[in-house]
Amino acid sequence: MRQALNSGFEFARAGVRMKNRAVLAPLTHNMSDADGNPSQAELDWLEHCAKGGFGLLIAAATQVWPGGRCWAGQPALMTDHQQQAFSRFARAAKANNALALVQLHHGGVRAAPALNGTAPVGPGAEAPGGRYPLGVNELDEAGIQQLIAAFIASAERAYQAGLDGVELHAAHHFLLCNFLNPMLNRRNDRWGGSLENRARLLIEIIRGIRQRLPRSFLLGVRLSPESYANVEGIELEHQLEVADLLAVADIDYVHFSMGDSFKQASGKETALLSEVTNALLGKTALMFAGNIRDGAAAQQVLDAGGDLVAIGTAAIGNPDWVHRVSSDMPLLTPPFAATLLQGHGFTEAGLAYLGAIPGLVAPSEQQG
Repeated sequence: MRQALNSGFEFARAGVRMKNRAVLAPLTHNMSDADGNPSQAELDWLEHCAKGGFGLLIAAATQVWPGGRCWAGQPALMTDHQQQAFSRFARAAKANNALALVQLHHGGVRAAPALNGTAPVGPGAEAPGGRYPLGVNELDEAGIQQLIAAFIASAERAYQAGLDGVELHAAHHFLLCNFLNPMLNRRNDRWGGSLENRARLLIEIIRGIRQRLPRSFLLGVRLSPESYANVEGIELEHQLEVADLLAVADIDYVHFSMGDSFKQASGKETALLSEVTNALLGKTALMFAGNIRDGAAAQQVLDAGGDLVAIGTAAIGNPDWVHRVSSDMPLLTPPFAATLLQGHGFTEAGLAYLGAIPGLVAPSEQQG
């Protein structure tokens, strides 16, 4: 059956309903302070998007444990003060009949030594490429248990803050993805080897959250369907098997970070989107992000079997993306004028981060 963007969607196991199928993707904006405390500016930005019509909003990748930071202005959810900030996000979403989630994150081998004062950690001492001057420290059993507890504790803080759920970031070669990757995870204990062992860290976090929080609390996982940033080890067939395990583990959705939702699957003559939906349709709700810029693209993903569409780049210049698409209003397209983004609430630090992304921010006041 053809699903419309503005039709409601229910997370059946949780008994939670969205007003539409449009999701604000977790966008890095670099506006938190050095301790990970969310700024009023980023909370205002999220509220702006809630007022713009999104049915569900996912806050940016948020630290759960010291040592996992990947960029200077990354938010965290580890203290009472930070929990209170996320409470303001929850209230703003509810005031606009939207759901609010936070994406929980640890950088793993990609964590920045200069920001953490220590070497990154991962499933082993190996790391891709030559970007790790301090090397990578292999997590021992105690360290793994500590990280599991940290993810669960941040999820509990999210619940106490009034958020509707959390998303676990297991994509883009961050920590949870590191353990899934057989090229990086060469352990011979219960955390490595078979697919079930490599997914154990992720499953244990899910199990712990489910044991401690009500079933109505949403729990999603973000996955990369294929390798990211020229790091090998993430293959489509493998990731589909991971998604199967997650569905059995009682999650509410899988969020595939596609890069381009309309590209061809690597080594195949079929579309990546079709490969994913054909394998997973009916097993769990499917959310897709990547190059979904306008209403037509969103509808194409829904028609292919997606349940939810996550809007990233387009939302930066159009926090009212849903209202614009629903009303057939024109969308602003990149490069976005800096003055436009300042008007949407992006700070100097946020603009500096976004400006480093090719083609996103106009070098002059000329709006693209």
